[in-house]
Amino acid sequence: MKELKVLLVLAEMVCLEKDIAIKTSDLGKKLKMPQQTVSRILLNLIKNDLVKKIKGIRSYVVRITPKGKKLLENLKSDLDNVFKRTGEIGITGKLVDGLRDGKYYMSLIEYRKQFEKKLGFKPYPGTLNIRLNAEDETVKDQIKRIDGIPIQGFVKKDRVYGSLKCVRCRINQIEGSIIIPERSHYGSEIIELISPFELRKKLKLINGDEVFVEVVE
Repeated sequence: MKELKVLLVLAEMVCLEKDIAIKTSDLGKKLKMPQQTVSRILLNLIKNDLVKKIKGIRSYVVRITPKGKKLLENLKSDLDNVFKRTGEIGITGKLVDGLRDGKYYMSLIEYRKQFEKKLGFKPYPGTLNIRLNAEDETVKDQIKRIDGIPIQGFVKKDRVYGSLKCVRCRINQIEGSIIIPERSHYGSEIIELISPFELRKKLKLINGDEVFVEVVE
């Protein structure tokens, strides 16, 4: 673990691109390790062909080797996969009727053009409304904190249509998006979903059916 820590600090010091001169005493302070420990770790890194070192008068000239760089790249890939898995958000709720205004808003060309351009699909003119299970209501706040894909509001015939953002998701494994309006008529227990498909028919859903939504941002 200490060897990896030293290797990471060297990478931060741009040792991946060029040789740099360091003092083990300075490196020790940065790592909060005794100088002797740092020197021993450097020797082990050299022995394992992770770092090359040329001894100077008062400092060492070091550079991370291709083998060391590959080790760091593999570590990054593994960590990315771990945090991607642990960072996934899945919520479950039951299908309910909405206020029946989703079809109207989804039919507005000013919104539709943005959906098609930014989401890459032409949404079905209507929303699927899911009432979250009590334990998942707080997850909606977590979803709101995701940057998402912004959809700009507009003014039409002296009426203001608000902005919203989209968060990509899968709805029972079907591609779609959660839409989060700037101003919503619903409480925290309801989420609105859009998809290229008429989801009620595609998934053969009726009110009260359980729906699983997985965020894929």
